Amino acid sequence: MRYPETIAIHIILMLIFIFTLIPLSWLFLASVDTAASPTAGIPTRVTMENFYGAFSERPLRWILNSLLIAVSTATLVTFLATMGAYPFSRMSFFGKYFLLYGFVFLRVIPVSTFILPVYLIFVKLKLLNTHLSVILTLSILGIPFSLLLLKGFYDTIPITFEEASWIDGCSKWKSIFCIVLPQCGPGLAVAWFMTFMFAWGEFLIPFILLRKMTLMPLSVGIFTTYGEHGVVNYGLLSSMSLLYAIPPILVYFFVQKHLVKGMVGYIKG
Repeated sequence: MRYPETIAIHIILMLIFIFTLIPLSWLFLASVDTAASPTAGIPTRVTMENFYGAFSERPLRWILNSLLIAVSTATLVTFLATMGAYPFSRMSFFGKYFLLYGFVFLRVIPVSTFILPVYLIFVKLKLLNTHLSVILTLSILGIPFSLLLLKGFYDTIPITFEEASWIDGCSKWKSIFCIVLPQCGPGLAVAWFMTFMFAWGEFLIPFILLRKMTLMPLSVGIFTTYGEHGVVNYGLLSSMSLLYAIPPILVYFFVQKHLVKGMVGYIKG
């Protein structure tokens, strides 16, 4: 690559970095300013009062609700996709690819298109205003991507490994859990993390299905706090937004090595 082109690429990347850094800087400055306003500025007095408010009973309950919904959804989707992707990879049956890509196609449809019938279904099942309704809806939306992802990982594992285990007396289920899944560890990490991020950041579904303040996740809680009592507390909103970003960052660093192996392995496969 020629030197002028390298300079141009670095300038573009630097502009993107600055553009990304501006709102994050405003969030940080506003979170430690009791008189925070929409105009970014250096606070006259640095304080942690906004974070004390963010750790009060109601926001803390919203954080726990978000963790419950995201972890439950990610775990359920990973388990179901793990079981469902195996026959798509190892078996031949009529309409296999039509069914697989049909799931993916349905996921392309915007959530707002079918949120009303989903709402009415949970009303009939008397599951409205429960975390279970949100977890089930998010799981259905998260399965297609994880199914396609894990099928790709299964395809990279030679079936001769399983055949050798069958000859040694392993059942099909034992060969799946003892031979196949250990080799798919990075793929499982990718599927779990991507589903966790999707469920953690989802707003519309819990906003429609949960009407009780004590059941809301933090994504909806931040929205309800905006303009509450006729006043916009920018400092409190900023501190809650920063806290909202911490769990995904921690999860990312925890599974980072598995994510890198998983993405590289999937690309090679």
